[in-house]
Amino acid sequence: MEYKFSELFSWTSGKPITPTEGNIPIYGSNGIIGYTEKAKYNNKIILGRVGAYCGSTAYCSSDFNATDNTLITSCDESKITYPYAYYLLKQYHLNDYAGGAAQPLITQSILKHLKCDIPTIEAQEKTVDILSKYDELIEVNNQRIKKLEQTAEELYKEWFVRFRFPNWQNTEFENGIPKGWIKTKLKEISLECGKQEKKENREKYNYYVPIDCLNSKSMSVGSFESIDNAESSLISFRKNDILFGAMRPYFHKVTMMPFGGLTRSTCFVISPINESYRYYLYLTLFQKSSVDFATTVSVGSTMPYVRWNDFSRLSVIEPDINTVEMFNTQVIPIISEIHSLYFSNQTLIKQRDLLLPRLMSGKLEV
Repeated sequence: MEYKFSELFSWTSGKPITPTEGNIPIYGSNGIIGYTEKAKYNNKIILGRVGAYCGSTAYCSSDFNATDNTLITSCDESKITYPYAYYLLKQYHLNDYAGGAAQPLITQSILKHLKCDIPTIEAQEKTVDILSKYDELIEVNNQRIKKLEQTAEELYKEWFVRFRFPNWQNTEFENGIPKGWIKTKLKEISLECGKQEKKENREKYNYYVPIDCLNSKSMSVGSFESIDNAESSLISFRKNDILFGAMRPYFHKVTMMPFGGLTRSTCFVISPINESYRYYLYLTLFQKSSVDFATTVSVGSTMPYVRWNDFSRLSVIEPDINTVEMFNTQVIPIISEIHSLYFSNQTLIKQRDLLLPRLMSGKLEV
């Protein structure tokens, strides 16, 4: 049966919000951008409202909050279920309907006139049952990734914060750290190695990962965009380089990349001076203390950002090479497994998204 969107949905705009400590996800125009302590919404669909990601679609069946770059979508559940509405809107390519001269914009007045055919509630549930199998597998992988992240971070803290590395009982300490280790600055053990790239050279790369695509407080990448979207302020990175968000509220986005590609100058591309220290460096940058330091030395009022010369003054410890290499034998398999699960999810997402329009259009019977 055909309906106007206004007969199925209603919308409210999200509100400005700054990420803080907490467990409630904050959705921006391209997924979760951080966390907070208090929820404002529950069981709604989130649409990207403005900017490069307007029309993007997310669904949160639990408590969440959302920024003013979003439209919070409620469903008339007598006609359409929330899970089915999520898949429907996801394959609708809403960004094609965006207006706005300076930047793309989706408004309620645009959305309410759109039309769609939807089946009975029973048929909706059958369709969702098929598509949700892919999302369930993706979520299983995401939960495995979280456990691996916790393992890697706990391993780092045990060795380099609590100093309980192998044979620590027989280690001599000096000035609060193991003898032979050095208190130094980030600039002494790493480089900002992002190289500027021209737009006309973007076809040399397969992946474009602007800062919005990176997951928050996660060692998994998140998403990536078509290389055709790479337009300006481009910098390249290599496989296993570390991307660190250099603009608030993105300081908490710190990822070791499982592939090479392009990002923008809103990220630092960081690599160790000594290759053996790559994974130690990554886990050091992933710590809250590093993120807090970036916030402390940031400049600018409207959109605070941090300069490499300032961030590179971050105080760090340089362990001895033998300890770092022992650490590598334990942490490298963990990070490699995280990357493997990420690629598995990308395959599942691709398969689901190929199936999605065929099911929704009726070309493939449930």
